[in-house]
Amino acid sequence: MQNTVIQMKNLRKYPRKSCSETTFFATQTMVFEGTIKNISAQGVFIESLLALPTGQIITVAIPSNHHHKGEHSKIQGMVVWTNEDGFGVEFNEIIRV
Repeated sequence: MQNTVIQMKNLRKYPRKSCSETTFFATQTMVFEGTIKNISAQGVFIESLLALPTGQIITVAIPSNHHHKGEHSKIQGMVVWTNEDGFGVEFNEIIRV
């Protein structure tokens, strides 16, 4: 199992940054709250009790380091994996972290 985790980390093109930021994410019909636990230029892990299906398209509010406190950028992405703690989202475009 440990080898698999190491191999998966090596496959990442962009490094992940740990954080603990409250966020909002939306499907086409509902808005939910979660916590961003790590983020990269290509994706994000959101801690949430909500179980979204793999393949679900969502819009995520990403706290912006370049704006005033409380401002967010919205980015669209797809849920690519889930577990009991939350889900991973791959962004539709590369962002600056």
